[in-house]
Amino acid sequence: MAYSGIAASSATTWALFKEQVDDTIVKALQPKILYPLLGKVYPANGPVVEYNTTDSYLDPEEVSESGEYASSIMNFTRNYASIKDIGIAPRIPINWIKDARWDLVNDHVEAIGFGIARSINTDMLTAINTYVGGGTYAGQTLTTVSHTAAASATWDNASADIINDISSGLYYLENDDAGDGRKFLIMSPSAFRYLRVDPNLLKYLNYGNAELIQKGIYPTPFGVDILVTSQATNTYALIVNTDLAAIRYYEREPLTVEIEKAARSKHLDIVSYIRYAIACARPKALAKISGVLSA
Repeated sequence: MAYSGIAASSATTWALFKEQVDDTIVKALQPKILYPLLGKVYPANGPVVEYNTTDSYLDPEEVSESGEYASSIMNFTRNYASIKDIGIAPRIPINWIKDARWDLVNDHVEAIGFGIARSINTDMLTAINTYVGGGTYAGQTLTTVSHTAAASATWDNASADIINDISSGLYYLENDDAGDGRKFLIMSPSAFRYLRVDPNLLKYLNYGNAELIQKGIYPTPFGVDILVTSQATNTYALIVNTDLAAIRYYEREPLTVEIEKAARSKHLDIVSYIRYAIACARPKALAKISGVLSA
């Protein structure tokens, strides 16, 4: 594929450019997105996705030898999630392609991947927080789930008891039969700064040995994996039971890259976009620790 203004001798260079764009964006995006860790990916066939939520369970009953088993149903609520369309179209000079300035091209296309990953992560964590606290997200009206534990003190305070705060958050899941399964504790680097050196974490969960933490291997308090991301909000931490929350990432259109020449210009637009929706089928498998930092 070549545009007028790019010599035929540059065809190979142009092909390399297109390959560079696709590979670099995908490489930058894939290792950093959260939704494969927290939920499952489903195809979306329209601009609005219909899904069902439930917080009910089936309860068997004891019967006599000649008795009949009681009929039981689970209650579902029908919800709808609107597909989001996010993207960006940075403009670069055609001369960069002709001159094989891959260093400059790489800086731009890598930033596209980072930017889209950050945007999806922020959106995912915003959605989870809304599922716990209630409100409106992407056209979904959500009721409050009473799974918010207030921190005993901000984690930068000398009187903070971070391990107890995590235990309090887990209590809400366990009390609603959502304690079993793989769980993530999601927090910002600012909050993790204090958890990482918390004396109780070192004393009780790491047997007073800081060698693992010094190597970047962190304990799993109460069997919970720690997930740190700069897209998390400083003032609260989230707990997600990935086995029971049934978080769904509906993909209407995967990451798509189109190269377009700007009219009457010696520039190219790298149009990159993705269309998706986020939903959660069992909000009671989510919890929140509020007040971990003041800001």
